[in-house]
Amino acid sequence: MSDLIVPIIVAVVVALVTYRGFLALSPILFSDKRKLHKRLSNEGAEQVVAASLNTARQITRTTQVKGLSGKLVQYRFFDNMNRKLMHSYPDVTLIRFLTIAGGIGVMSFMLVGLVTGSILLAPVAGALGGYLPFFMVGHVRNKRQQTIALQLPEAMEFLSRVLKAGHSLSTGLQMMGEELPAPLAEEFRRCYDQHSLGLSLEDSLRDMVTRIESTDFAFFVTAVLIQRQTGGDLSEVLGNIGGMIRQRIRLQQHVKAKTAEGRFTGYILVAFPAILFVLVYYMSPDYAGTMLHTRTGLMLLGLAFTLQMIGLFTIRKITTVKV
Repeated sequence: MSDLIVPIIVAVVVALVTYRGFLALSPILFSDKRKLHKRLSNEGAEQVVAASLNTARQITRTTQVKGLSGKLVQYRFFDNMNRKLMHSYPDVTLIRFLTIAGGIGVMSFMLVGLVTGSILLAPVAGALGGYLPFFMVGHVRNKRQQTIALQLPEAMEFLSRVLKAGHSLSTGLQMMGEELPAPLAEEFRRCYDQHSLGLSLEDSLRDMVTRIESTDFAFFVTAVLIQRQTGGDLSEVLGNIGGMIRQRIRLQQHVKAKTAEGRFTGYILVAFPAILFVLVYYMSPDYAGTMLHTRTGLMLLGLAFTLQMIGLFTIRKITTVKV
């Protein structure tokens, strides 16, 4: 089994490099698709939302990120990483996270180097160990964003009913922090606490946009800010926004159900060769063992694993339809 470590690790590294390269080239490869999407979308609304997000990010940089972390967020990579940390682990600072990632990477490098004594495996293990915290942050952040997106329609309708009952907007935010489920309730509770301590309601809402970073929620904040300047029936606007978000979620679930066959086909195509190889090795160890005990066989296994991962990623991109 020790001979399998090298091709497996090399295949994983090649797959990660291919994935990052695809992300880097996607703006060039899919420029026509992006132009079409921009023409079909509501450009005016997107500009308002983008302005709200940029303003909120500037407030966050100047008020929350200080010290060495404040200097690092001036760079795009660290700024994006800091926002992901705010979404997934709000209590962890950027410097602390980078220290943890670096520590795991160094420990993986030393452990694999001492156990195997391989010059090739140690750096690869260190890179994979350092990448693990970034993967966990992205996973937790995506899961949290999905949960908040599902809670938004009920939250909009709840606030609409509170305003119709005659309560003020600040009281409505307080009630949302007490009545709604987590994690959305925590964000509204923090917004109300900031407003109670002297921060203006507009800045508190913009700060929420930074922490949640959802287009639907940015529409809600934009509607509130416009209503506070021009007036109007905010409860009716919130009801319309809640209905729009609910219809979008229903459409997303419908599209996900329609593309489920393609996704499961990809999973089966990836799992079938591995299961078949295990069965063949169990029935005829000498025949299948050639792939495990020869250098050419190990290289072919590593190449096959890399191609399988590329195929799975391609199928996921094809079957993923953004609504």
